[in-house]
Amino acid sequence: MNKKHKWKASLLSAVLLTAAGTALVPSPSAQAEDAPAAAVQADRAQSTAIPESQATQIPELKWDFRADFYDKGTGRAYYNASAYDGEQFYNRTVFRDSSGKWNALEEGITVTWDYDLEKPILLGEGLGDFLDGLFSTVYDPAQGTGTTGVFFTGSKDSRSGLHYIKNYDMGQDAQQNWYSTSYFSVFLRTGDGVIKEVDGTHLRPGFIPMPDGRVLAVQYSTTAKMKEILIIDPGTGSKKHLIYASLDYYDAEGGRLLINYNKPGRPNAVYTLTDGKARPATELDMKEFSSLADQRYQAPMPNASTKPPADLQPQNLPVTQIQIHDQITARATIGGQVVHLTFVFIQNGRTMIPVRELIEQAGLEVKQQKVAGKVNSSTFSIKGPGGTVTVTAGDSTMIGYRLYVSSDVLKRIGLPVQGINWNP
Repeated sequence: MNKKHKWKASLLSAVLLTAAGTALVPSPSAQAEDAPAAAVQADRAQSTAIPESQATQIPELKWDFRADFYDKGTGRAYYNASAYDGEQFYNRTVFRDSSGKWNALEEGITVTWDYDLEKPILLGEGLGDFLDGLFSTVYDPAQGTGTTGVFFTGSKDSRSGLHYIKNYDMGQDAQQNWYSTSYFSVFLRTGDGVIKEVDGTHLRPGFIPMPDGRVLAVQYSTTAKMKEILIIDPGTGSKKHLIYASLDYYDAEGGRLLINYNKPGRPNAVYTLTDGKARPATELDMKEFSSLADQRYQAPMPNASTKPPADLQPQNLPVTQIQIHDQITARATIGGQVVHLTFVFIQNGRTMIPVRELIEQAGLEVKQQKVAGKVNSSTFSIKGPGGTVTVTAGDSTMIGYRLYVSSDVLKRIGLPVQGINWNP
């Protein structure tokens, strides 16, 4: 387990794995507040061109270039550049614009193609974490912006549908040895913007958007104790069972699935959505689905003619400005003031509020304390204008690295939640 996993496991070994509180309804003060049109909040903005005098002082390196993706809207061809000077590794993202000029993204930020979102995303400190999968930062080359948020499978704009995150749980065996296990929490965001935790499993689920707005899902069935393929309607949360099997590929245009049965030998079959019938897959079926998969999981790539010249030095290129914003999913009136929340959700009928944003916007104070005599165990105390409480298993939860508390906790420390408005 690496340091990041150890740190997360330390938090999760505390008594912070369930939630409590009261489900909230919009208050007049929250409803009267105008929602930002793009539902985003400026987080940081950096970068300028490197001065020519400074650029000449940077030693040249031997760079290798790998094509990332081509953005049709701007005509930019993006490449990942990497170099090693014998002591340190370097990594930059460069692009060739429609006029043939080369630019670089700021140091510490790289861009890659996200095949699930079918959009480019930014990678870098604070821009999302592949380990827990809660936040990603979608990059818009035309606007020069990145939007950090939770993006859902279902709608075309990724603002509603289903999303899962990977989390970690701690436990002790009979010999009192600590161990960690991973599990996946499933969230549903409906068209009105409300986010609910709807499921949890120790096996990773899979979600694929369908042309009609529904979501094709592959999840482990705890009742049947095997993989199940089903269709979920993000608008209502209703589920329709299709077949007990694993999914190899979904042909959206043809309305067909290439599946693996949950039995010895795992034979392939073709399942047709229109009639709900399955037949054994032929060799021709396998070739056809393989060709469709190759087309589906391929980013729009740059033309070979735009490949960077071998002597291009990314560290000496002008740096393109990028503004990073937070996507706001809700606005809550807490302690008489409006607080913008990047991710708030209902768990078991109770609304959970992120502590980090209360620290930044409402003056909340939080302390983490190690539990004496217990390995990898911590508790959290939070302080507000009305007092201090230690959160318990009944009124808090951890999602990724972030602590969430219920409205009951906030009320006890003098920060009552008077209402919440979800941004659709």
